[in-house]
Amino acid sequence: MVKVIDKIEAFDYMLQLFEEWRDSHEELKNKPLSKLTALKLLFLTAAPKEGGGKDLLEIFNNFYAMPYGPVESDVYNAIQANKLPSYVAEYKTVKRREGGVDNSLNYAGSEFENIRNAVKALRAKNDHLIELNAFELVAITHRWDSWNRAMDFAEFMGQLSAKMPIDSIRKDSNKRFSLTD
Repeated sequence: MVKVIDKIEAFDYMLQLFEEWRDSHEELKNKPLSKLTALKLLFLTAAPKEGGGKDLLEIFNNFYAMPYGPVESDVYNAIQANKLPSYVAEYKTVKRREGGVDNSLNYAGSEFENIRNAVKALRAKNDHLIELNAFELVAITHRWDSWNRAMDFAEFMGQLSAKMPIDSIRKDSNKRFSLTD
């Protein structure tokens, strides 16, 4: 029986994988990740890379269209409340907790394989995403039809955000993973 994965632990592990990805680019090594960058990479990692492809939307199932792109609300709230097991939010960045417990072994289980595979798939789609600044990642997510439809609905309702249905993300015909595709 596969253990059910906790969304916050899954994101914590994803941050570790993002750091490994970042550190594979010498010019970015140990540079802190902004909260906005982490949230945009989360969306691009969780979303299917191809029509009908695998995704993480059963785990990360609470995306809202907001002015700076899709935001997984539960993860955002955990970041803001400093509830991530291995990371702490400081102003605009997310960084490893000093003297914190290394959770690497906790993330070695098969239930975390889908997280590893999703990050690998995103890297395969565009290894240079990690080099982009947060606002370039926002520009990429703004090209997704699912975000545009939800934002149009929010604006129609006089609100700043609207829920992005999982089905809408999965069936998005305008999946983008670079500024130029």
